[in-house]
Formats: sequence, structure tokens, C-alpha cells
Amino acid sequence: MAIPISYNVRNVLQRPVSTLTTAIGVGLTVAIFIGALSLVSGFRAAMLTTGSPANAIALRKGADSEISSGITRDGANILRAIPDVAAGPDGRPLVSAELVVVTNKERLGQKGSSNVTVRGVDAGSLTLRDRVKIVEGRMFTPGTDEVIAGSRIARRFANCAVGDRIRFGQREFTVVGHFSAAGSAFESEIWGDNPVLMPALQRDDVFQSLTFRMRDPARFAALKKEL
Repeated sequence: MAIPISYNVRNVLQRPVSTLTTAIGVGLTVAIFIGALSLVSGFRAAMLTTGSPANAIALRKGADSEISSGITRDGANILRAIPDVAAGPDGRPLVSAELVVVTNKERLGQKGSSNVTVRGVDAGSLTLRDRVKIVEGRMFTPGTDEVIAGSRIARRFANCAVGDRIRFGQREFTVVGHFSAAGSAFESEIWGDNPVLMPALQRDDVFQSLTFRMRDPARFAALKKEL
């Protein structure tokens, strides 16, 4: 027999704490689906893109690339709390929430300009991508207007030599290093500190992707379905 609606209403009013707890729990679950993350399909794609079969990339559901994806800070924090995400030696989740923006820059020794991918990364990005190596200069210092340029970018675009200044939005950044990435597409990117690049490029509070280390790579397919 169906329970009268009036009974349900009285029950809610008499137990406000448990009702609120339930509502918050439902709200968090809904937030996960509103964030609607999807993982890059397959170990091969993850390995080719992130440098390790233990890594995965989360995009907004329905996005076919990082550029078309958008993940809120709340969505990123939810993923950081998932038990499937591995932790580093400091106990923090091995997650790099990343900004990816395409901007136009002057080519080196040629007339005209071309597109350049700029990636804002977290401090743990190099831990997740062990194929990325600094080959000249040094890594940028978090919290500063410093960037590093991929080795291909350094050869093809103006203002990308170590010591040069390059403008993004309303701020100028100093190129402090060049990096290689085992021939991957990362070598055609410029990287900087996410909290500094995001406001400079007017991209506050939205990331394009989340790269993270899985505790158990065998859980990839199951985790993909759950997200």
C-alpha cells in the first residue's frame, strides 16, 4: 500500500538533520553527474597521451578533445576524493587539473603567426609525466610569471628562447626552460603554473582536463563507467 504524502512530509520535518544529510549526499552524487566526466578510452590512449599506463585523463562527458572540455573546480575536487586516485609520497592525490588554451603567436624567422597550445599545469604534473624532461634552463617556479617551452616550440616561434619574455593576455611571462617529451605533442606546447595562467587568460574556475594516477590500472574500465 502506498504511503500517504502527508506522512512523508511530517517525517521530513521531524528529522531535519538526517534529511539534510541525505540531501547533501544526493547533491554530491548529482554534482558528479553534472560534472559528467569521461575518461580517455583505453590504456593505449592513456599511455600515448600521458606517458604511463597507470594514468588516465578525465574530460567533460561528450567532449572529444581537451579544448572542447570544461571541468569546474568542484568537479575537480570530487575526482580528487575518489578512492581510485593514487596518492603521492606526501599523501596528496596524484591529480593535475589543467588549463588548455590555443593562442596565436609570431613564428620565428617567418612572416605571420600560428597557433600555439598553452597548458597550465599543477606542481605534480612532472611526477605524472615522467617522459617530460627539462633539457635547457630549469622548471618554472610555482606562483610566478614563468613558463617552459617545448623543444619544437622553441625552434619555431619567436620569444621562446630561454630568457625571452612572452605575453599571454595582459601579463608577460619569462621563458625559463625548454623541455622534451619523448617526441609527443607536449613538445609543441608552452607550460606554466595553472593558478597564474588561468587569470592571465581569463579562464578562472574552469579546467579543460584532469590527468591522474590510478591506484589500480585494471580498474580503468570500471572507473570509466562509474564516472
